[in-house]
Amino acid sequence: MSKFRTLDKTQMVQLIKMVQPISTSRGLAPRPSTRNLIRASVGCLLAFTLLAGAFQLAVVSGGSSRKTIIDYRPTIYSQQQSPQYVRKIGEAAITQQLQAGEVVYSKLDEQGRTQQVRACINYEMMQRGKVRAREIMPDPSGWPRHNPRVIIRLYNGRAYQGSMWNRSHLLAKSLGGQERLENLITGTRMQNVGANDGQGGMAFHETKIRDWLTAHPNGTVQFVATPAYYKDEQIPRSVFVQAQSSDKSINESLEVYNTAAGFSIDYQTGDVGVA
Repeated sequence: MSKFRTLDKTQMVQLIKMVQPISTSRGLAPRPSTRNLIRASVGCLLAFTLLAGAFQLAVVSGGSSRKTIIDYRPTIYSQQQSPQYVRKIGEAAITQQLQAGEVVYSKLDEQGRTQQVRACINYEMMQRGKVRAREIMPDPSGWPRHNPRVIIRLYNGRAYQGSMWNRSHLLAKSLGGQERLENLITGTRMQNVGANDGQGGMAFHETKIRDWLTAHPNGTVQFVATPAYYKDEQIPRSVFVQAQSSDKSINESLEVYNTAAGFSIDYQTGDVGVA
C-alpha cells in the first residue's frame, strides 16, 4: 500500500468543477438554488473525503503494515468494559529502541508532575530489582493529605480493604525501576495491581514481562509508560503502557485507568468520595 493517494489530471479537473463557486457573467453570485447548494455541498464533502483519506493513509500506514497510533488523552472508565482497569489499544508503537538494561526517566514538568519512563528490560535488570531492598518513596504530585481506607468491590466477587492511594511505580521495582519522583505517580490501588491476581492494573504487564524474561533470559522487553493528565490536574487519570519483547510475542499497548469503582476522585487534591 502506498502512503499517499494520488489523483490523475482528469480526476483533479472533475474535483475542481464540483467545488468551484457558482457565478454569472457579471461576476456576482446570485442566491443559489437548492439544487446548486446540494451540488456544492456534495462536492466539498467529496473533496474533503479524498484529502482526508490521503492524509489518513500517510499517517496510519507504514509500507504494507498498519501501525497503532496512541492518543495519550485519558478515556472515560467503564467498569463493564474494563473490570480489571485495563483497556487494550493494539500493538505497541515504540519508535525509539533502547539498549539492554537502559532506563530513561523524563524530567518532571513545570508543575512537578511525573512524565514518561522508557526502558529496555533484561533478565539481569529484573533480578537486581527483585533482590534489592525497597527504598523510602517520596510523595508524587497530588499525594493527598489524608489517604482513606476503603472497600472496593472486585470483578471476581471479592473486595479489597485498605488504603485508596499507592505510590505507584511506572517501571516496577521488580523490573528494575527505582523509587524516585520521576518514576512514581499517585495511583489508586486498582491502578497499581487491580485485584492483585496479576491480571489488572499495572501488574497486568508487569506479570507478563516477568514471566517472559524468566522463560527467555537472553531476551529483552522494550517498555514505555506515559501518565495522562487532564489539563492542570496533579494526578493522572490514566497511564498508557506499551511493551514489546524481542521475539514480539509480547506486543501491545494498554490504557491503565487510575480510578476505583464506586468512588469519585478529585484528581487535583486526591480527595475521595462515594460515587
